[in-house]
Amino acid sequence: MTLRIDLKSAILALSDALDLVGVNDFQHGKRVAMIARETALVLGLSESRLNRLVCGCLLHDLGVSSTAVQRRLLRDTEWGDRHVHCETGYRLLQPFVHLSLVAKAIRYHHTPWVDLPAGLDEVDALDSNLILLGDRVDAMLLLRGLENPLFHRDGVVEEIATLAGRELCPDAVQAFLAAAAREAFWIALAPRHVHRYLMDLALDDWRVVIDFPQFGDVARLISTIVDAKSHFTAAHSLGVAQLARYLGERVGLTGDALAEVEVAGLMHDVGKLCVPDEIIDKRAQLTPLEFSVMERHSFETYQILRHIPGLEQVAEWAAFHHEALNGCGYPFRRNGDCLSREARLVAVADVFQALAQERPYRGAQPLEKIERVLGDFVARGVLDGELVALACENLDGSWLAATQPLTDIPCR
Repeated sequence: MTLRIDLKSAILALSDALDLVGVNDFQHGKRVAMIARETALVLGLSESRLNRLVCGCLLHDLGVSSTAVQRRLLRDTEWGDRHVHCETGYRLLQPFVHLSLVAKAIRYHHTPWVDLPAGLDEVDALDSNLILLGDRVDAMLLLRGLENPLFHRDGVVEEIATLAGRELCPDAVQAFLAAAAREAFWIALAPRHVHRYLMDLALDDWRVVIDFPQFGDVARLISTIVDAKSHFTAAHSLGVAQLARYLGERVGLTGDALAEVEVAGLMHDVGKLCVPDEIIDKRAQLTPLEFSVMERHSFETYQILRHIPGLEQVAEWAAFHHEALNGCGYPFRRNGDCLSREARLVAVADVFQALAQERPYRGAQPLEKIERVLGDFVARGVLDGELVALACENLDGSWLAATQPLTDIPCR
């Protein structure tokens, strides 16, 4: 493969995706990174340690895709199941050479300082506790309001000080109190400053260039998080990716193009993390307001993927899966003249796989029904007739590509 991806860009994009889960608690991971890093600066940690800590903070909620779980985590510090997403995040990161460096810190980021395992490395122990500190500070700010974090300084500082010695490392708390004495610490946490803070960090240790097959593994990781949002969408993205690749092979795609269309299928629904669980799992027809929330997801997919250098084309193929040849799709209202063959492939694969899978409002559709619905979409000017014909000519193969048993790790 000739295409190569900067790992730092991929991590920031993954952080953007995880930010969506909170819906109304946007930028949580980024604020945790800021709080932990500013505290670690007072502790005198090296630049390499700071970079590792920031990446751990950005990915600390990797095991969460449910908006209900995210809300509970930020508002109930005594919740007995709060460790489940820590273990999930740890398992998800284990296969990756670079990302596995922060896996243990993520595994223990809800474990009190005095309860950390005796054999845990000193670096992982401190990083996990700094993530916990940042998480607790941000949860307190969210309850009070983020419009003016500086106004809430005294109350947050008082609460954090009471956690020293058991919940939090005493040295970390003292460092936080020193960092928090600066007004700039709190002003920077306002939403308009958060993105710039992260963009200004070089993160040189994480500017590792990975080849496209390795990025495909990262895309598979992201699809696992997205599909775990609901048991109705379990392995949906993986099925779309497999079917897109299957159809791509039959229209003559090879090499990079075939790998890219598969990645587009894996990541086409990443923006769906911003849709509340109650809408995803609703068993009745969506109201106009609920549908307008659902319509956001493909736009969010585009915004996340297009900022990864080298993925600009993939971003379009992924984000255009609800566009229509007649120009009546969403969210960009592209017509057939503006939709590439690869984008059309992903759209056909998405509809086929969704029909083949159970949804909260219907069961999985039989092959004859899938063929009929796809034909109706062609007649209405939504899907590409040649690609639908290709899928229907190879109906059994398409079905297997879209639905064959797949290994999945739950991320709720």
